[in-house]
Amino acid sequence: MELIVDEETEKKLKQLCDLSSKLWNEVNYVRLRMWLEKKPIDFEATCREFYEKYKQLIGSATTQTIIRKNDGAWRGFFELLKLKKGGRLPLFVKKVSPPGYKKKRKSRVMWTIIRKDQYEMDGDRIIIKWLGAIGWIEMRFKGPVYLRGERGELMIRYDDDRGKWYAHIAFSKISERMVKGEWRQVPQQPKGNLAAGVDVGINNSMAIYVENGLTMLINGRPLKSISYYWRKEIAEYQSTLNKYGLETSRRLGRMYSKWRRQVRHYIDARVREAIEWLYDAGVSTIKVGYPKNIAQENGNFNNVHVWTYRYLLRRIREVAEEYGISVIYVDESYTSSRCPLHGDGCGVRIHRGLFKCTTMNKVFNADLIAAHNILLAPVTPESRRGIGGNGRRPGQGLNLQKEGCSPNLPTLSRGGGRIQLKDELCEAPPFIKPSTHFSFSNFQNF
Repeated sequence: MELIVDEETEKKLKQLCDLSSKLWNEVNYVRLRMWLEKKPIDFEATCREFYEKYKQLIGSATTQTIIRKNDGAWRGFFELLKLKKGGRLPLFVKKVSPPGYKKKRKSRVMWTIIRKDQYEMDGDRIIIKWLGAIGWIEMRFKGPVYLRGERGELMIRYDDDRGKWYAHIAFSKISERMVKGEWRQVPQQPKGNLAAGVDVGINNSMAIYVENGLTMLINGRPLKSISYYWRKEIAEYQSTLNKYGLETSRRLGRMYSKWRRQVRHYIDARVREAIEWLYDAGVSTIKVGYPKNIAQENGNFNNVHVWTYRYLLRRIREVAEEYGISVIYVDESYTSSRCPLHGDGCGVRIHRGLFKCTTMNKVFNADLIAAHNILLAPVTPESRRGIGGNGRRPGQGLNLQKEGCSPNLPTLSRGGGRIQLKDELCEAPPFIKPSTHFSFSNFQNF
């Protein structure tokens, strides 16, 4: 949420955040040197040293919170190193690096962490106390708080590109969330016990196949439009900067920031739309095809900058948790080129997005084929790493191959059957180009 600050309040915030970033950087520097020199990190000694130095400046509570946050970052780093050594690194972690510094463009980042008992919220005001020499800070914020529950730490940061202050409240336990103007309990209980497969891609950011035959496609082309537009604008402005011997500017930072916000806004809206649809369909478990090593081995502009697949996969997990839906990540390799009827050895890819079953001479949507095969993919020990959800054991209740989850052919075909678009039935055109999304009904005739 955006903070509204006057001149005096901003002066206090800058002092607090500058000292907080300085504390983090100094603690981190000492510990990084110990690690580089292959010495054990003495957490207690470094904690005592910098606690005594900063407790009078920003308060003992703030000093302890920042040092403990750095403790957690280093302990998490060592845990990842152990997992990497044992070959059990979580799926979303591709590079393990020690904690970094709070710096941007060679300057300290305006940032701080406030302990949960240090601040109070009264209407549209936030009051922060126990700040040592700074005293206390009172400020207003814009907009409503969309969550209810047990509040945790408060993070305050300054966005240098936009010239605004923001506050982020961490909730240790969420009980309710405001959705479309009404408060809903979190997490909700699934309406059924169905499973669904989800294939993530570029032209279709999500292709979904439910075991009862329902399907949905989420259009990813707007993400390509957003990213290609900003890439062109940034390249033109960057060339202007280069003419004057400059590499960056505040305006350039704002352009990158606006690009990220637009992409994330679209992803957030489409993911919530898809998860709500799955929840209403009675789905309790979704299996998401994870594109293994795509950014490192097969990265290009589309799947790294346009797709932002890690953010997409993380939002699927986070929103699914609100609805009590479990999420399992499985390897998506070759799922779009495997025939749903006859398995391997049957079928060819005849066009991007199209798959042809050579035995039946039928053409299917390759993304929906992938989603169907992901639904049937086995749950391996690797797929259990990096899992979110409501605590259910991965794969619990899933035995689809034994139960005979046969494919619903009309929904997998681009050129056959009838589709349900916004609750209205219409004939499917020979080649469907989805605008935002469309869902198919389960028809028996083909």
